[in-house]
Amino acid sequence: MSGQPSTLTPLAAAADVDDVIRNLDRIIDWSIHTHSTIGYFAVLYKKSTLAVRKALEQGRFRDVERMERFDAVFAQRYFDALNAYFHPSESSRLTLPWAVAFVGHNETESTMLQHMVAGLSAHINFDLGIAAAEVMEPSEQKEFEYDFDLINEIVAEQVRDMLNAVERLSPGVLWLRRLIPNEVKLIGGLLAKFRKAGFEYAAYVAYHPDKAWEQTVRHEAWTAAVNDWYLHPKNNRLLELSTVPVLVRAIASRENPDVSANLRALDAIPLAGEPVHV
Repeated sequence: MSGQPSTLTPLAAAADVDDVIRNLDRIIDWSIHTHSTIGYFAVLYKKSTLAVRKALEQGRFRDVERMERFDAVFAQRYFDALNAYFHPSESSRLTLPWAVAFVGHNETESTMLQHMVAGLSAHINFDLGIAAAEVMEPSEQKEFEYDFDLINEIVAEQVRDMLNAVERLSPGVLWLRRLIPNEVKLIGGLLAKFRKAGFEYAAYVAYHPDKAWEQTVRHEAWTAAVNDWYLHPKNNRLLELSTVPVLVRAIASRENPDVSANLRALDAIPLAGEPVHV
């Protein structure tokens, strides 16, 4: 185990995008040494964050300073959730969507793609709007929305290479991809819808702060329920006869069960458009 603790040690607060990447590297390294499926979303998140950092350096955003602050605030919700999960006596910031995503992180019943989607759901469906509300003033809504949407385009650019890597480690994913004619466009569209919902939540809270708590409770409950279905579709009695549980079992049967090896391979994927180093 190379001296790695069985429990993830507390993550430091992130002040900028470099801090975010350092924390993600810590999560991935710990997950590799402890064979934890928590690392699957962390690898996906790191790839997206590296792409966002590159866009920040290229000046693609209208307000670079605000978007770097947003990146850190957004990521901090994920770090707070991990700290609260592993150190509940020190933090009470574990939201229900993340609790569902983290429980059973040493088990391999769910596929790597399921873990990635559950993490995306918790972070985009729930965290995103709250983080946006924290950094956006009502008067800045239109200006912020442009940069907010640009992030979706940047993340979507990484989808094909990540899916190609997942397919090499989990050959059954090929069947899923064949059912989706243009998975990059579809996933990009879904991310756009998730982000649009998050932006609308942020705008609603900004203009109706007196109703923020009520709206948050409902949204948290809904996202947690969706996450549970992503990870355990067979547990939903209404969907027992659907093809989803069957497809998930088929994918899982051909997936490499070595979580550590999978994480090392996924973490080695370069950003889209960058050369592969061998």
